[in-house]
Amino acid sequence: MPSKGSSLSTELWQPTQEQRKAEGPDPIEYPEYYDGISIKRILAYVIDFIICAVVGFIGVIIASIVGLMSFGLLFGPMIALLALIPIIYHTVLIASDKSATIGMRFVGIRVYRLDGGRPEMLQAFIQTAIFFFTAPPTSFLILIVCLFNTRRRCLHDILAGTLTLNDPEKNI
Repeated sequence: MPSKGSSLSTELWQPTQEQRKAEGPDPIEYPEYYDGISIKRILAYVIDFIICAVVGFIGVIIASIVGLMSFGLLFGPMIALLALIPIIYHTVLIASDKSATIGMRFVGIRVYRLDGGRPEMLQAFIQTAIFFFTAPPTSFLILIVCLFNTRRRCLHDILAGTLTLNDPEKNI
C-alpha cells in the first residue's frame, strides 16, 4: 500500500507500461476501490455544500458591510464573487496534495487521474465547472450516468479524465 501522503500505486491497475489507455483499477479485480463509492460521493457533497453555505453566509455579511461602506457600489460585484466560492473550493482542494475536498476526506474518497496521479489544477477546474454547469440545471439527474458504468464515473469525471475511488490509506 502507498505510504502516507503518496498517490495510489498505479501498479495495481497498470501492470505494464505498454498499456495505451489508462482506465483506473478494474472494478471486478479490485472491488475495494469502488465499494459504496456512490453513497460516499453523495455524503461528501452534502458536507461540502454545508461548508460552502457557511462560507457564503459569512461572505454575504462581509459583502453587506462593504456594500454599505461603499454606498452600495461594491455590493453587486461582491455578491457576484460569492458565486465562485463552490468552484474555487472544489477546484483548489481536488488539485491539492490530498486530491479531495473536506467532505471527500471525511468519507474516505479521493479523486485521481486515470493513470493514478493527482489531478492538475486545470483538470480539477474542468471537473468542477462541468459539475456545476450540468448538475443544477438538470436537477442533478445528470449524475445518474454513474449508475450505468462499472467504475461509477459521472459525466464530469468522464469529461475531465478523472476517477473517484476509496482512499487506500483509509479504507483498504
